[in-house]
Amino acid sequence: MGSRCCSPAKLLDIVLTHHDGLISASMPITGSQNKSLRWGLIFTLALILSFSIFRHLTLSYPIPPIFRQSFTVPKGASASRVAQLLEDQGLVPQADIFVNAVRLKMGTRRIQPGRYLLINVRHAGDLARQILQPDWRPIIIYVPEGAGRESVARYFAAKTTVDADRFMALTSDKAFMEELGIGLAPHMEGYLHPETYFLRNGVKEPEIIREMVAMTLAALDDNILERGKALGLNSHEILTMASIVEGEALLDSERSIISAVYHNRLRRGMRLQADPTVQYAIPDGPRRLLFRDYKYPSEYNTYLRKGLPPGPVNNPGMASIWAAVNPEDVDYIYFVANGKGGHVFTHSLDEHNQAIRSVRGSNAGR
Repeated sequence: MGSRCCSPAKLLDIVLTHHDGLISASMPITGSQNKSLRWGLIFTLALILSFSIFRHLTLSYPIPPIFRQSFTVPKGASASRVAQLLEDQGLVPQADIFVNAVRLKMGTRRIQPGRYLLINVRHAGDLARQILQPDWRPIIIYVPEGAGRESVARYFAAKTTVDADRFMALTSDKAFMEELGIGLAPHMEGYLHPETYFLRNGVKEPEIIREMVAMTLAALDDNILERGKALGLNSHEILTMASIVEGEALLDSERSIISAVYHNRLRRGMRLQADPTVQYAIPDGPRRLLFRDYKYPSEYNTYLRKGLPPGPVNNPGMASIWAAVNPEDVDYIYFVANGKGGHVFTHSLDEHNQAIRSVRGSNAGR
């Protein structure tokens, strides 16, 4: 015969029997005391059961689904004030629902002021957790290599409560830049390190920018800086060269060769004639360039002015930063896209023009 679980009443008798035995071993106990003990334990168990049921019903109470919505907690707001704001915005049917959920989940935590991104909320417990514990589920943002700062701002604004305009304003705030140690740069283009970021809910624009800039400065380690110095480049110029390489290279195998082309041009006093700099200069770039774009007046247009532009034209990744200070030992000074993701590299203008004709003919035949 299989074993059967005891009923609650039987289990209570077993507990009391052992309890009575322990007590009687040390002191006599009367019938009235035994009865009081039994009723006291019954009351305690009933209280615990009632609280458990209340907790479950409160935290699992269904509210109108919130798939993705920003919510602001004012500075100094109490749980009741936050609950009323949630009710006013139609996020909970009654303020008391949130207040009760908060009381059950609060512990030692306090409701911190700020903007929160509420994601996939269906029950009162979900709502309380996302506001009381904003770190419980990080928001993942991937910033690709070569993204400009406007694109970076949009990436964060699309998935968090970050304000894109505020983000952009901070990337050109000179006081903030000096605080971060990059005050000599015209703005933060090139210093917003491309990476996968795991952000807490409610993160602010300055916090994100500080982390991105810190990662860029960490990437410019002593080895990179020393190799740049040997090539006549300071840290800002390294990032500028790296951004041009980033804008040109699709294949990792070509990054150091493209870097060599631009270093060779600099040594010869030639204009860099780098398309990424023109794409950055034109108001509606980056896009496919037209002949008139190469004449667009800008200090970033390297078809019109010699040397490196005033600063980076995108935010380069580590591979391009490394290539910027490790150019291949080649004497190419021209290259043209081959239509397959790579380039044809040449030593002279005649070879370059021939390569252009060859590439055009090859592409026309496909």
